Amino acid sequence: MMKKLTCALCLLLVLLMALPAFAETENPVVATVNGEEILYSEYTAIESIYLYQYQAMGLDVYDNATYAYVQDLAMTHVIEQKLVEQDMRAQGCFDVGAENEAWCVEQGHLAWENALADVGEMMRQTLDLPEGTDMRGYALSYADGLGVNEQTYVDEFRMQLAQVNYYDWLLGENAITDEAVQAAYEARVSASREMYAEDVAAFEAAVSGGSEVWFVPEGYRRVLQILLPAQGEDDASRLASVQATVEEINARLEGGEAFSALIAEYGTDANFANESFYEVGYQVHRESAVWEDAFVAAAFSEKMAAPGCWSEPFASDLGVHILYYLSDVPGGALEMTEEVRDALSYVLYTEMSQAALAERINVLAESAEIVFH
Repeated sequence: MMKKLTCALCLLLVLLMALPAFAETENPVVATVNGEEILYSEYTAIESIYLYQYQAMGLDVYDNATYAYVQDLAMTHVIEQKLVEQDMRAQGCFDVGAENEAWCVEQGHLAWENALADVGEMMRQTLDLPEGTDMRGYALSYADGLGVNEQTYVDEFRMQLAQVNYYDWLLGENAITDEAVQAAYEARVSASREMYAEDVAAFEAAVSGGSEVWFVPEGYRRVLQILLPAQGEDDASRLASVQATVEEINARLEGGEAFSALIAEYGTDANFANESFYEVGYQVHRESAVWEDAFVAAAFSEKMAAPGCWSEPFASDLGVHILYYLSDVPGGALEMTEEVRDALSYVLYTEMSQAALAERINVLAESAEIVFH
């Protein structure tokens, strides 16, 4: 978690470049929450993020109704944020301990220096200055204008740790039990089995779309390939253009050389630049919808009778392909490894934390004294 916090906070000053800076006289109080002020700059910082998100979604943020909705979202956000911060202080969540405080100072310093370097480089490119120009002073001046300094970063890390303490307080000890994780696993497997066991196209669409998939249909196999560059306007001419190379590859394979070694020597498929891809390969099913018909036909041809076999060459617009049957993909439920268990535990923790936080905000809002200026 700490590593993720460091990476995220390194971008804080870069993101702040898009936000307006306010002189003290131009930064009025827009609301008070239980007597604590919310400044206009706090509100506009959140509003800018919402505006960016809605524009990225293709919405017209200059439309009056849309902009009014964004304003309402931003004001609600900053008020809820203030309520939560007050509650965190009341529960002692900012008491992170001496060791964690030292970590916040160290990480805040590193994140601050990285942010200055990033902003300096962005400003150098914007101003079209020579590489090697010392941009630290420029970045420091800009940060000073925003009211951002190294302590800002230290405070952000402390806030992240305090939020962890707050979630622990909301959920209580041992909130994520082994029984809860197992139940969540079984529910996800059951849902995936129902959707994908008999529907390869739906399974592949889910995987391509980044959806959670907890059940793999039977019948997949892992396939490697040697992709040869070929010349010609049709399949026959492309095959003819690499005939000598294909014969050479076949002879070497029959002589006992490893297919993976020949991929590196002959192949032009960029995926194999990643060594881990040799273990995973392309996963193909007889009913696959994501592969060309010729690719599927070759992967399940008579010559591909068992792992260790290779196919006859076939041509496509990419070149000439020779496939290799690496192994079968185990069908059925995703195995509950320690890595999967940890990931699912984190998902449950996040879901339960967000639900508990929403419920707590409702309680805090009911008793809060909120005044709009």
